[in-house]
Amino acid sequence: MNKVILTLLVIFWTNISFAEAVDLTCKLGDKKFYAGLDFTNNKWVNENGSGTYMSYTEDVITTVKRTKGDMNSTHSLWYLSRITGVGVIKGYKLTEKDLKSISDQQVIQIKRSMIGDLNNKSLEPARNKLRAHTFVEYLSKRPGEPITIQFECDKLETKYKF
Repeated sequence: MNKVILTLLVIFWTNISFAEAVDLTCKLGDKKFYAGLDFTNNKWVNENGSGTYMSYTEDVITTVKRTKGDMNSTHSLWYLSRITGVGVIKGYKLTEKDLKSISDQQVIQIKRSMIGDLNNKSLEPARNKLRAHTFVEYLSKRPGEPITIQFECDKLETKYKF
């Protein structure tokens, strides 16, 4: 655990935390999985190369993913501490009305931030981050107690290959 904290603190202090990509190996119970954090494109990348938009601050990285299988939720909100490497997954059941509301809020926020020019590809990372932030904010404000699961991550020493 000290190794994780020390590594994350060194990354944070040297400002390497905003590097193009960071490869992590994470553990959820007995299961291990890969998480790639692409800060250039604001994407949280999975083992299979698929990804979701992510939002981040100095302390936390967040993303929203669709859940699969027979879970009692349709989407999961992932928090990963940049300080400790400990993460939390919260499950939510969203309706089509919820998803429409989130999409509408994303469009409004993109227009307000003046990053709505879809022809300007250099604005895509900012739009991705804003989309993720809007989705995370929406879920964070939902009433009730979501299903919560914890996981831990360490930085991989070698680059992950898809």
